[in-house]
Amino acid sequence: MAVAVAVSGFAAAAQTATMTGPSDVQPGDTFSSIASRYTGDVRNWRSLYNAELSGLSNPNLILVGMRFELATDATGKRYLHLVGAPGARAAVAAAPAPVAAPALAPRAVPKPAALVASAAPSAPVLAAPAAPVAAPVVVVPPLPAAADAPLVIGVLPNIAASALIPQYDMLRRYLERVGGHKVRVVVPANFKAFFDSAMGGEFDIAVSAPHLARVLQLERNLVPLVIYEPRINALLIAPADSAFAGPRDLRERAVAYANPQSLVAMYGQQWLRQQNLEAGKDFEVKSARTDLGVGRMLLSGDVAAAIMSNGEFRALPPEESSRLKVVEVFARIPNFVVLAHPRLEQARIAKLRSQFKAFLADTEDGLPFAKATGFSGMIDADDVLLRELDPYVAQTRRAMGVVK
Repeated sequence: MAVAVAVSGFAAAAQTATMTGPSDVQPGDTFSSIASRYTGDVRNWRSLYNAELSGLSNPNLILVGMRFELATDATGKRYLHLVGAPGARAAVAAAPAPVAAPALAPRAVPKPAALVASAAPSAPVLAAPAAPVAAPVVVVPPLPAAADAPLVIGVLPNIAASALIPQYDMLRRYLERVGGHKVRVVVPANFKAFFDSAMGGEFDIAVSAPHLARVLQLERNLVPLVIYEPRINALLIAPADSAFAGPRDLRERAVAYANPQSLVAMYGQQWLRQQNLEAGKDFEVKSARTDLGVGRMLLSGDVAAAIMSNGEFRALPPEESSRLKVVEVFARIPNFVVLAHPRLEQARIAKLRSQFKAFLADTEDGLPFAKATGFSGMIDADDVLLRELDPYVAQTRRAMGVVK
């Protein structure tokens, strides 16, 4: 996984792991809760799941009465191996461990489309394994996170982490003050790292770009809490001293995107096509490693124009932004969406929604956050707004490597 920056130093509270022998699935168990008996932390379930050797094609699908044992592969890495199923345990409990095979890369682990795949798999449907059994299917409600575990908030790195960290430290302090529990904020290295972590359930709360939020809602049932206001201005930027006056001036020249995976970039690509401009034919596309690089590309003449959000433009160093001009605001798109993982209890989700909606009115931390970010409000993220993002779902899935 890509390196992430932790905004606060709070570590997840460790549990005591004492089990070494077999573990039977009881009503209410999840794979993560079983794994925690060996690791001491429900968040470490992946360390004991092996897609090829565990004998379980989907960690969200387990059945009351299954039995797991701790096994070791050829490299010495431990994993939980399914050795028994209801009505057939005696026949398989003595079976030898399977022949070791190379572990699959994390992205190769099968992920359910309609179920939640999380750092602590929750709301699992307890379904029968491949062999037919007589036991009934039982649906178990999600288990709440450990009471002493910090609330983990993942923030999309749409701008440099050095700018995001002080901003979201304000949110951390506020939530700790009004909620009475520890909060840890994590800023992953890039869009893909954020998305993969959110898909894997590593965040209790995800602060996401809207198109990623819609896919996370559809793929992993994340619960939209609020959406930031105002809408994001999608900007066409050029050097202030240039004669560049609009998209037609891009012909036979180059444009840069602050982040090609952003929703602003997707809107920009569509907008340029509507101007009868085809990338690679009528103009060249160049990408900078960061939004700071885009400013330098513009001022050096490496590109004639750039497409970015107002937030990305605000994040440019003043000595760069002061020498640039907004040529056109070509779209106003939905702002960031805050989502909750469904493993959180409904009462806690409702409480967090209220706390986020009240945040910007908080004089101690909310008002400074609003000033630093330009956000003016947090409102309910309703279905009408989220469905507005549906035209970009397929493109977002492709960009993030989600195979349908």
